[in-house]
Amino acid sequence: MPRTGGDAHSVHRPLSGWVARLKPDDTPGAPGLLGPINDGDERADARISARFLTPGWTRTAAEVQQPTGDPVRALALRAPDDSLVVELDDRGAPVEVSATGAELVARFEERWTAPPADTATVERLTGESLELRYFLLHRLDLETATPAALFHCLPWHRVETAARATSALLDEISPPSATLPAPDGPLRHWFTPAATSLAGPLSVLESGLRTRRPGPWFGRETSALLSGLLAADPHRLPPSTRAALAGLALRIGADPVLHHSARLAAARLSAPEPRAGEHLALMARLDSTFVLRAAGGEPDGPMSVSLGQERVEAEVTVTRGGRVTVEMEIETGGPETSGSRAGHQRNAAEGPACYPVRLVPAGVASGEEGRAAGTGGTGAAGGTGGTGAAGSVRYWMLLDRTGPVLYGRIAVPAPTGGFDVDLDGPPVPLLFLDRVPAAELLASLRANELIGPMRWHELVDVLPPRHPAHAALATYEEELPP
Repeated sequence: MPRTGGDAHSVHRPLSGWVARLKPDDTPGAPGLLGPINDGDERADARISARFLTPGWTRTAAEVQQPTGDPVRALALRAPDDSLVVELDDRGAPVEVSATGAELVARFEERWTAPPADTATVERLTGESLELRYFLLHRLDLETATPAALFHCLPWHRVETAARATSALLDEISPPSATLPAPDGPLRHWFTPAATSLAGPLSVLESGLRTRRPGPWFGRETSALLSGLLAADPHRLPPSTRAALAGLALRIGADPVLHHSARLAAARLSAPEPRAGEHLALMARLDSTFVLRAAGGEPDGPMSVSLGQERVEAEVTVTRGGRVTVEMEIETGGPETSGSRAGHQRNAAEGPACYPVRLVPAGVASGEEGRAAGTGGTGAAGGTGGTGAAGSVRYWMLLDRTGPVLYGRIAVPAPTGGFDVDLDGPPVPLLFLDRVPAAELLASLRANELIGPMRWHELVDVLPPRHPAHAALATYEEELPP
């Protein structure tokens, strides 16, 4: 929803998707009353309503009578005919604003393509209602290159408290509840303008550990949280928040399956410069055209690359038949962090982990940039979907236990020309690949050449009936020779 500006459009438009006309009260001097949401059409989006495309709207505030009878100062817009509309939050309540808050919002709207982000502005914005901050940052993030410092106005102390409590729960087998930091307010969706798949999985992870939640859930939330941390722009998080989340990531990394992704996420948070953590990345640049060049001598590009980071060893090869093979081993027998529960939380019902293998055409954003472009999270926090950078392909490599290691191998068609192999994403238990398209799972079943139909049935038959792996396995079996 880009703002084109100019004389044909109003500079001042709703930040929220819901608005209501302000009707004057019969009592002189009394606060106004709210009309129906979006004139009765709650499914409409006021932000793209034609009525706000005409010039002449101005930003203001209005005194509104709440259902409780108490008046409140709300963010509003004044129409060219002098009527008022009030902005509403996702519960239909007025978006509260300070005495000077409407002027601050107007300043942002008038400088929409280059919003102010000086210290004084960020401090003023921090003093406004959380609903106002959320709606403003949400719109800015959709429509502009928002300065990272603006996101520091969100209540990050809540995230820090949740991260420290979760770390404490992972550090101790049975921590006394009195020693845990008390929740510092709900995380909800307030932080999504700054980083998706962060507050949701963190909140579920903390709550699950506090209440000793039974059943399979831990692998979903830890994978989702690490995906969110790898995709986030660290500069949008204040230093104290980055430190708390980096500490939590390292504790999650006590699980050998998540060790690499957790370590990489912690490195990016601890040193948020653009290429932080690059030395830890499990990535390789390969070229599938070397076979053609080999006719005149030795191939120019590498045919095989060995990658390794502490517990993880991988061999990536481009074969002369135009295939890419990836073999991986993850050591599981090494010592874990003393007293940590991170390596013991996975429920057997989650099944084995599946490692994401992404093939990204050369020249297309990969690594953290590619993940930020759209990999999504896992589980309830937003689903495991998408392949990230444009033109990239993702496969899921099954990790089966072989003695003291987890082993996986896939073989897939090689992209044409140069491409990157990205092995940095966190593994996800098979159970929680329930939002992956069946076509992506089918391609992954084909790719895991060492896994036979009998083993697949052992893993898939116990999954919930609507899991897309069932359809993928049925198609896969139809393709097998009789």
